[in-house]
Amino acid sequence: MFHGTPRWRWLLALVCVITTLAFSGAIRAPFQFDDVSSLLRNPTIDSVSMVALSPPGGGLAVSGRPISNLSFAITGAIDRVVGAGESTDSGSANSTVGFHVANVLLHLLCGLLLFGIIRRTIAFGRGVSDWSDDADGIAFAVAALWLLHPIQTDAVDYIVQRTELLVSVFYAATLYASIRAWDADSRARRIGWYVLSVSCCLLGMGSKEVMVSAPIMVLLYDRAFRAESWKELVVGTGSRLWFYVALLATAIWLAVLVSSGARDTTAGFASGLPWYQYLYSQAWAITRYMRLLIWPSALTYDYGQLPITGGAGVAGAILLVALGVGSIVAWTRDRWRWLGFLGAWFFLLLGPSSSVVPIRTEIAAERRIYLASAAVIVLLVVGVVALVRRLSRTRPADSTRLHVAARVAFVAAIAMLGVVTFRRSQLYNDPAALWRDTIAKRPTNARAYDNLAAIILASDTTRRADAEQLFEKAIAVDSTYLNAWTNLADVELRSGRTADARATLEHVLRIEPRYVDADARLGGVLARQGDMSHAIPILERAAAAAPTDDIYVTLASAYLQTNRPDDATKALERAVQLNPSRSDAAAYLGVELAQEGHGDQAIPYLEIAARGPAAEPLIFALLSLSYAQVGDQNAATQQASVAAQRAGKDERVYLTVGQAMLLVNRPADAAGFFEAGVRVAPLDPEAITRLGIAEAAQGDNRNAERRFREALGLTPDYGPAEEALAHLRGER
Repeated sequence: MFHGTPRWRWLLALVCVITTLAFSGAIRAPFQFDDVSSLLRNPTIDSVSMVALSPPGGGLAVSGRPISNLSFAITGAIDRVVGAGESTDSGSANSTVGFHVANVLLHLLCGLLLFGIIRRTIAFGRGVSDWSDDADGIAFAVAALWLLHPIQTDAVDYIVQRTELLVSVFYAATLYASIRAWDADSRARRIGWYVLSVSCCLLGMGSKEVMVSAPIMVLLYDRAFRAESWKELVVGTGSRLWFYVALLATAIWLAVLVSSGARDTTAGFASGLPWYQYLYSQAWAITRYMRLLIWPSALTYDYGQLPITGGAGVAGAILLVALGVGSIVAWTRDRWRWLGFLGAWFFLLLGPSSSVVPIRTEIAAERRIYLASAAVIVLLVVGVVALVRRLSRTRPADSTRLHVAARVAFVAAIAMLGVVTFRRSQLYNDPAALWRDTIAKRPTNARAYDNLAAIILASDTTRRADAEQLFEKAIAVDSTYLNAWTNLADVELRSGRTADARATLEHVLRIEPRYVDADARLGGVLARQGDMSHAIPILERAAAAAPTDDIYVTLASAYLQTNRPDDATKALERAVQLNPSRSDAAAYLGVELAQEGHGDQAIPYLEIAARGPAAEPLIFALLSLSYAQVGDQNAATQQASVAAQRAGKDERVYLTVGQAMLLVNRPADAAGFFEAGVRVAPLDPEAITRLGIAEAAQGDNRNAERRFREALGLTPDYGPAEEALAHLRGER
C-alpha cells in the first residue's frame, strides 16, 4: 500500500488539504460554552506578555495551563495584526476565524508527527522489521484516518479544547524527537534532538496534565523498539539515562501547577464524586469512545456530569480489564511487545482524565481519546494489512485484486470520514442546534437543557417562558445541577417575580450552602428589594469566597445605596483589578477622579471606559479634561473632538471639553465648544459664563462682559459670573 517516498509526500499533502476542507465547516463557528469564560472573559490573553503565563484560576479550561493560555494570547495578537479581531467589552477578540485556523493547523501538525513516529518505528524498530516494506503505507493510512475521523471534531472545532491539541502536539513531538536522536548521524545532531525533546516535554507540561506520562512513554518506546533490555537503556553503550532524568524533571513544573489548586474546583478527589464511581463511569465512556472510532455515529458534544450507574459499565469494565491484562502479557513477549506499547499508549494517555481522579464537571468527553485513538487505528490498519498479506499468500492469483480492494476500501473510508466530519463541524455554527443534538443523544444531560435555554434568552429576551421550561426540565432530570436553579432565578427576576427568585436562590443555598453563584445572585436580589442589611454581608461573603468583577460591581452598587462611597470605590477598584476591561466600573472611578482634579489617576480608568461598547460622550470629554490636566495637549484635543462628535445635545460634554481646551491654552477651540453648549442650553448661566471666559482669554473683553451680564440677568446671584466680571473689570 502506497509505496515510495515521493508518493507518500504528495499523498500526505493531499490528506492535509482534505482534512482542512473537512474541518472548514466550523471555520467561522462562534465561541461555545467554556470559550466564553476561558477566552472572551479572560483578560490575561489580551496581550502577549508574562501576564498570559498566569491564567485565571477557578477551574477554567486554561486554569493551571499557562502554555495553552499563551497560545490563545498569540492567536488573538495575530488576529489584531491582520484585522480579523474586533474589540469587545472584555477586550478580547470576538472573531473566531484565527482561533479555528490555529486549531486546524495544530491538528495537522499532530497528524504529521504521528506519521513520522509510525514510519520510523516500522522502518527501524526492533520486532517490527517484517512490516518495514509497508512502513510508508501503514503510517500514511493511520495518519489519514486519524486526521479525518469525526471524533476529533470535539478537540478541533471546540476552540478552547486547543488544550488537548497543544498537549498532543508536544507529546508526539517529544517522542518523535527522541526517536530522531537514536538515528542522528552526529553527536551535535543527537544533542539537538535531545534538547528539542526535553523542551517539547516541558512545554507540554504547561499545556495540560495529560503530559505527565510522556517521559514514561519515551522510556517504554525505547524498550519496545530500540533496546534488548532495560539495563541496556540505563547503563549500556549510548545510555540515555541523563535524557530520561531530564524528561522526568520537566514534570516538576506540572506538579507546581497542579499544587497551585487552579483546578481544584473541577477535578480531584475532593470534588464530591467518589473515585470508584468515576472509575466505573470511565469503563462505560472508554468503551463508547472505541465504538465511535469504529463506527462514528451518535457523536455527542457534552455528556453532562451524572455518573454511570447500574449495569451500563459492566461490559466496558470487563473489556478494559482484558485489554489491560493483554497489554501486560504482550510486554513479556518480544514478538508482541509492539502490542504492549500500543496498550501502554492507550491507557497512559487516557489515565489522567479517565481513571480514578474524578472530573466532576464532565463524566465523559470524546476529546479525551484524541491522541490515544491512534493506538486503536494502528491496530485496525495493521490488522487489515496482515489480512491482505495472508490472503495474498494463500491465494496468489487474487493478490492484485485484494490490494486494489484494500485501496478502494481505504479511499471509501477516507471519503466517508471526511463527509461526516464536515457535517459534524457545520453543527458548531449553530450553538442552539449543537445543544439540541446533545439533548437528543443524552436526554438526561441537565447541562444541555440549561445551555439551550441560555442561548434562547441571549438571542431573544422575550422568550423567557421557553427558557424557563428548559431550566425546569434540567432540574427535573438532575435536581443537583445547581446552575439551572440559579438561571431559573434569573428568569424569575427578569419577569418581575423577585420574591420567587429569592425563594429559588434560598433553596439552592439549602442544597449547597457554599455555592458562590447563588450567594452572589441572592445578594443582588436582596439589594434590588432594598434589604441592604442582608444583601451586603452575603455579597461580601461571595466576594471573599470567589472574587469576580461582577460580584464587586454589585457590591459597590449596594455600598452606594447605603451611603458608603469609599467602600464602593474600593470595590470598583477591585473589580477593575480582576477584569482590567470592566468598563462600567472603570467609568465610575474615572469620572470621580477626573471631577476631583486627579487627571493622572483618572486617565487609565477613563481609557478602559472609552473602549467599552456603550461608552458615553462624557467619558471622552472627561478623558480630554484629564489629559489637559497632565499637560498632554495633543491627546486632550483628540479626545475633545471625539467627545464633541458624539455629544448630541449633552451640554455637559461641550462644557467639559471647552474647559480642557482652556487648560491647554487653546481659547479659540474652547470658545467654539462653549458656543455649542450655549446653543444646546441657551438659558444656562454656566455655559454663557464659560463662553465669556474663553472670549476674554482671546482678548475680546467687550463680548466677554456682555456674556457675564447675560448670565447674571438669568441668575442674578450667579457667583462664577460675578467673579469673572469683577476680574475683567480689574484687568481694565
